[in-house]
Amino acid sequence: MPNIFKLLFSPAGRIGRRDYLIGLVGLVVIFTLYGMLINTLGGSMFGFFAVLAFPFVILQVAYSVYGKRLHDIGRTLWPVTGLLCAMVAAMIVVMLVYGGADYFAAYSEYSRDNPPPPEVVEKLNAAFKPKQAAGETVLSLVILSLLSGFTLWLALARSQSGESAYGAALAD
Repeated sequence: MPNIFKLLFSPAGRIGRRDYLIGLVGLVVIFTLYGMLINTLGGSMFGFFAVLAFPFVILQVAYSVYGKRLHDIGRTLWPVTGLLCAMVAAMIVVMLVYGGADYFAAYSEYSRDNPPPPEVVEKLNAAFKPKQAAGETVLSLVILSLLSGFTLWLALARSQSGESAYGAALAD
């Protein structure tokens, strides 16, 4: 059994397939528990700071688990960064294609000093809600495909034999 703290919070070294799967379970558990914590805390001050810390905790765990597995197959951490960039690019493209830019443009004539009247807000929300819902579905499928493909690739990839710059060879 691996050291769970080291597995989830240190990107140094190598891990085999079994430890990678344990790390993935740990990532899902942390993600789920963090989501439950944020939902429970709601709008409290502690909830605000928990929300601020969330991306950093998840990124650290993701880089640690995926990074060690990448090290085991002889690669650097750059593919994880590429995955994250692809996910952000997908979010931007989906937002632009499914009416996000038009939605913001429609609100751009208003400001804090000159807020939109309630009837305008209702009209804009009614006009853009179906497009945004379709975009959310597409984005969910794209993100799920990217994550699933990357995770599966690392789960099926063979370990690099012999010692590497990242440590001694591991038995799968």
